Amino acid sequence: MSKKKEIQLEILKNYFTVENNIATLTLVYDTFSELINPNFGDDKIEKLNDKLFSDIKEAVSLLPKKFKLNLHIVIKDFGEYTKEECEKIIIENVKLTAYQAIKESSKKRSCGWSLIGVGAIIILISYFLRSQNNELWFDLINITGTLFAWEGSYMAFIERNLENRAMKTLAKSINNITIEREKTND
Repeated sequence: MSKKKEIQLEILKNYFTVENNIATLTLVYDTFSELINPNFGDDKIEKLNDKLFSDIKEAVSLLPKKFKLNLHIVIKDFGEYTKEECEKIIIENVKLTAYQAIKESSKKRSCGWSLIGVGAIIILISYFLRSQNNELWFDLINITGTLFAWEGSYMAFIERNLENRAMKTLAKSINNITIEREKTND
């Protein structure tokens, strides 16, 4: 193992339990209700706020590529929820987050293609103005069209691929999620 990887592993061991390329992170929350977004939904299923997913994304971003993550969630007080309800809420929210990512990707792709189309039309208009001997207008409109086309291309191809790669990395990195009530010394 290289010196750099040894240093990284030592740093990781301060925050994770590391064994056989599997890092276990324990996230501790006082109550399950602190993870709930009370302003979303109609009581069919609770929606989690971004706190848990932000913690998960941060943990995955710290791991080397070949590592898997075991996530151990400890709740000091489930409150009005049972362990099974908490697990169901977390699973449903993971599904909702995946749906949200797919929907956002689709929006960005559509927006990107729209910008490419607008850019192409503007570039065509600029060439019509060029034939009218309006060099200044040609340059301004041509630059605008080019910017639209480039931004659209970035959104439709590059940015979308980066997001897809990030979601795949997140999905591949999570090995196991467990949830439990904190053990008290009663």
